[in-house]
Amino acid sequence: MNSFFRMVPVMVAGFLLLSATGAKGGQPLSPYRHYDSNTFVHGNFKPFFQKQWKARPPPEREPQPGPDGEPEFSPLLLPLSVSSFRKVTGPVMPKRLAERVRELEPEQRKALEEALVQLLTGYEQLLDQQDQPLLKLNLAGAFNYLFMSSYYALSNGQELSGEQQRSMLRQINAAIAMGLKDRRLSDREKQELYESAVLSGGIILGLYNEGRDKGQPDQQKAARELAKELLEQMMGIRIDKVRVEPAAVWID
Repeated sequence: MNSFFRMVPVMVAGFLLLSATGAKGGQPLSPYRHYDSNTFVHGNFKPFFQKQWKARPPPEREPQPGPDGEPEFSPLLLPLSVSSFRKVTGPVMPKRLAERVRELEPEQRKALEEALVQLLTGYEQLLDQQDQPLLKLNLAGAFNYLFMSSYYALSNGQELSGEQQRSMLRQINAAIAMGLKDRRLSDREKQELYESAVLSGGIILGLYNEGRDKGQPDQQKAARELAKELLEQMMGIRIDKVRVEPAAVWID
């Protein structure tokens, strides 16, 4: 497993599975039913993703490095900047998510919020380490991360290659650009959507990897169920419709 996945923190999954069982009078929390699309998303892009993938685009040439080392895309492809936004406040979704878990005691809820903040921070630190500044505060990058995390869990640890990841990123970027034409979102709303996708992907990875490392197949099953649910509800993707080719990923 490459560093993109290895370095994502797994503490959130552990907290959800373990500490929540100590809530007074409560049953152990399901680690995924509390985190459906209604919890994560403030105005999702599912219709626009579906519209984008109805017509398969022609094969794309791979981007070539530009003078600054960043890829130069074909003029027919949209720049990643169309999916970027300006951060307007500190993290929003960690507190909102933690408050929805009513079974937790106040100190547990605070610990969950802090864990979710750390998950967001870890994602952006990883982008810095991998020299991918264009994906920070970028909706296409966040949703591509959710897709890659979900695919990884649903395919039992199979990773997408760099070419396949870039292929999906371009399609997601185009879908988001299309969506933003039809729906005006403030930077705050974009930030909430970005955090939702990042946290979704991070929790899926955390559940799957911790279950694998600790020999807990039920936890891996939970990760797969969460991945399937969020792919369908947030992006309108069914895993059986994902077609992986040597240099591309397509949605049939």
